Amino acid sequence: MQVRVLAVDPAPREAMTASGSLCFPTDSRRCDEVQNVSIGAAQMVADEGPSWTLQVPPAIIQAAVQEDDLRGFGGVRVQLSVNVADGDPHGPVFADKVLLFSPPGGSVNHNPSIASLELTNDGAPAGTVLGGGRPSLPVGVPIGILPHLAEGEGGAETYTTTDLQGNAVTLTESPRYSFFALAGADLDTAIADEPLPGTRPPKGLVRLTPLQAGPGTFWIVVRDGRGGIGWLAVDYQAN
Repeated sequence: MQVRVLAVDPAPREAMTASGSLCFPTDSRRCDEVQNVSIGAAQMVADEGPSWTLQVPPAIIQAAVQEDDLRGFGGVRVQLSVNVADGDPHGPVFADKVLLFSPPGGSVNHNPSIASLELTNDGAPAGTVLGGGRPSLPVGVPIGILPHLAEGEGGAETYTTTDLQGNAVTLTESPRYSFFALAGADLDTAIADEPLPGTRPPKGLVRLTPLQAGPGTFWIVVRDGRGGIGWLAVDYQAN
């Protein structure tokens, strides 16, 4: 299994380091007070963030089933807890992710993928950003951003699962977006849902306003509602 973490350090003091551990899901979202297995230090790759290649030990899966009130019905959930440090005197920051192991016969989930961004200026078209693109944005002007998911596996998938009565049900994912930016830009919202099919918000899902000239970066994270996550980092130039 390959795990990659989106970790951004706006004011680095030292080189970023990350380590993690696996356990059954906890209320604290940390693994240090329960049975756990360390996954060691992350591999640090420039511009990609911390990552691990790992296998979940059977003992951790068994513990997750025993701690689950439903005994793994609908899937086994294993918690990955991560801490990231850069020498900050306040200590590391923590994050977690639930790894969902689906039962046989269900639909395989794929991480969503943002294929492009549609930009608007007061509702008027202002360009399209593809992966790796570096748009030029006007200072002080709110620019609408509408993400477009990839086709097929990278989009809103239709899948089959089992409800609590044991019936097979077919559902479609409802992706949700989170928006982040470095200092020097303002976002008018932090979270937005994927528009309904056939609809298109004229001013995008979020408006980003550069507050000063120079380079900047913003991130869009998309979650599919059943464990899949993807993100897109965009560098821009404000003029």
